[in-house]
Amino acid sequence: MSFNLEDVIKLPDRGIAEEIVEEIAKRAGKSHQEVFSMISEMQERMNNLVSFEVVALIVAKEFGIDISKYIPIVEEKIFNETA
Repeated sequence: MSFNLEDVIKLPDRGIAEEIVEEIAKRAGKSHQEVFSMISEMQERMNNLVSFEVVALIVAKEFGIDISKYIPIVEEKIFNETA
């Protein structure tokens, strides 16, 4: 039996998070589920002190992805959530 991760778990802020996950998946040759797991595991190792989107940027950077276009969007999201 097959299922989609999106049917089981809703990604945080599907817009930017999904876009980053998609880019990592393409670059790494991995499924969205694998990338989501990588990001979630790293986030847990950071004691969930860092948002999913920021950890996704870290993972993207590790795969050599230019994250500069995502930084202002993630920054805006973070500052708007804490306000």
